[in-house]
Amino acid sequence: MGSLSARTPHETTPLVKPGHDQPSKSAIDPSVPLAARPPLRKAPSWQFWSPTSTTHRFFLLVLMSCIPFGGHFVKNGMSSLEPLMLEDPDFPLTNTMYGALVSAVSVPNMFIPLFGGRLLDKSGHRSIRFFLVWICIGQAIFAIGMDLRQFWLALFGRVFFGVGEGSVVVGARVLIAYWFRNKELTFAMGVGVAITNISKMMAKATVAPVAIYFGGYVQALWYGVVICAISVVIGVIVCRFTTRLQHLVEERVNNDEPLDQGLHWLNDYADSKRRHRQLMLRQPHLANEQITCESVQDFSSMFWTLAILHVVFITVFHLFQNVSSSFLKERYGYSVVKSGVISSMSHLMVVFAPFIGLFIDQFGGRMYWIIGSAVLSIIAYSLMIFTEVNPIVSMLIISVCLSFTPTILMASIPNSVSRRNFGAAFGIVEITDAVGATFGNLMIGYLRDKTGSYDLDMYILLGMAVLTLVLSVVLVFEDRQSGWVLSLPSKRSRAISMDDDEPMAVELQERGDVTPPAPGRDVSYQATKNRSDVV
Repeated sequence: MGSLSARTPHETTPLVKPGHDQPSKSAIDPSVPLAARPPLRKAPSWQFWSPTSTTHRFFLLVLMSCIPFGGHFVKNGMSSLEPLMLEDPDFPLTNTMYGALVSAVSVPNMFIPLFGGRLLDKSGHRSIRFFLVWICIGQAIFAIGMDLRQFWLALFGRVFFGVGEGSVVVGARVLIAYWFRNKELTFAMGVGVAITNISKMMAKATVAPVAIYFGGYVQALWYGVVICAISVVIGVIVCRFTTRLQHLVEERVNNDEPLDQGLHWLNDYADSKRRHRQLMLRQPHLANEQITCESVQDFSSMFWTLAILHVVFITVFHLFQNVSSSFLKERYGYSVVKSGVISSMSHLMVVFAPFIGLFIDQFGGRMYWIIGSAVLSIIAYSLMIFTEVNPIVSMLIISVCLSFTPTILMASIPNSVSRRNFGAAFGIVEITDAVGATFGNLMIGYLRDKTGSYDLDMYILLGMAVLTLVLSVVLVFEDRQSGWVLSLPSKRSRAISMDDDEPMAVELQERGDVTPPAPGRDVSYQATKNRSDVV
C-alpha cells in the first residue's frame, strides 16, 4: 500500500472513470517502470472487508444500496407523521400546507437529477458525498423550521432536501451499474430495490412511535436527520473502498501483474482496464479527447422506450398505493385498520427481488418477464373494477409485479447507453419518475374530489396498465433490432453492448466495422445492429 500514500492530494479516482479520461503515461507506455509488488491473492471469504475476498463485492453491494436509505426514509416517514402535524394544537397544519410539504421534495426532482447525474459522470464519487451532506442539511432545516413554527423555513428545507435526494438515488444506481455490470446486474439492482423497501417499511413503523415517545413530531424529524447522517457515513465508506479497489487493480494492470484466478470479480474489472489500455496503445489520440456534454437527443431509442416504460409502470402502481387504503375502504366497506393491512400486502413479495434478479441474470428472458408483468397488472385492476374477487388477490398480484419489473428495467438501462453516460441516463429516469408522480397524484386527487369516487381513477389506471403492455411490445422490437441485448443472460447481454472499453467495441474497431464515436454521440447499442450475427 506504499504507493497509495505516494499519491498527491489532488489525485482522485472518479466513481465512474470516463473512457475519455487521459490515462497515465504508464498506462499507454509499458516501458515506464513501476515498483514491483506482490501478486494479489484471494483472502478468506469471511474477511468480507478485504478487497481480495470473494464476499467483498456483496459487502460493497449492500453498502451501495444503503446510500439512499436516509433519503427514502425521510420521504416515506412523512405519511406516519401526517395526523400529528394536522392535529398539533400549537402549530396546526392544514391539508393544503401538508400537501405542499410533501410535494416540495418532488418538484426539484423534475430537473435536478439530470444535472446531478452529469456531475457524477464527470467528477465521480466526490459528487455523491456532496449530495448526501446536502440532504442532511435540508432535513435539519426542515426540522428547525417546524420547531420554530416558521412554515416558510420548513418549506425551504423540504425543497433543499429534494434538490439532493434525487441525485443521491441516481448516484447509488450508477455505482451499482458500474461495479456489477456483468453477470449479476439484475440481482444487484434487486438488492437495491429490496433495501429501498426496507427503508420505507422502517420509516412507517418507527417514525410515529419515536414522535410519541419524545412528545412531538419535531423529535421524529431529527430522527430523520440521524438516519441521513448514517447514509453520509456509508457513502464515505463506499467511496473509500471503491477508490482503493481501483488503485489496487489499475496499478497491477499497468505493471502487467496477474491476479489470482479465483478473484473473478477483480479479474473482470482488470480485464476491462487491460482492454482500455490496449485501445489507448492502438489509438493514442483517444487519450486527448476532451470531455463534452452529450446531448440527450443522441441517446438510443431503446433507452427512451425503457425510460417511458419505467415511469408508466411505476406510476400505475405507486399512484394506486398512495390511495389504496381509501379505495379499499370505499369499494369493499372495510375498516381503516383492515384496509391498511390489506393494502400493505402489495409490498409483500418485493423482498424476493434479488433472488428473481439472480435467476434472470443466469437464464435471461427479461422481455418475457416484463410482458408477463404488464399482463398481470391488467388482470389485477380488472379484478378490482369488474369483479367481487377478494382484493387480497389483486394486492398479491401487484406485489409480484413490483418484485421484479422495476429491477429489470433499472438493470436494462446500462445496456442501452454507454458507460460514460450512466449518470445522465439514470438522472433522466429519475426526472421522468418525478414528473409522473407529481402530476399523477394531482390528477388522482382532482378526479376523486370532482367525481366523489375512485371509479374514474381506477379506469385510468387500468388504461395505463394496458399502455405498459403496448410499450413492452415496442421494447421487444427495439431489443430485436439490437441483437436481443436485453433478453440474453447478463454476461452475454453486456458483452454485446457498445462501450468504449468493452470487448465488442475493441473487436469492432479492430475489424473496422465501427469508428470511434464522435464526442457527444452515444452509440451504446446502435453498433450491435452491425452485428446481427452475434446471437
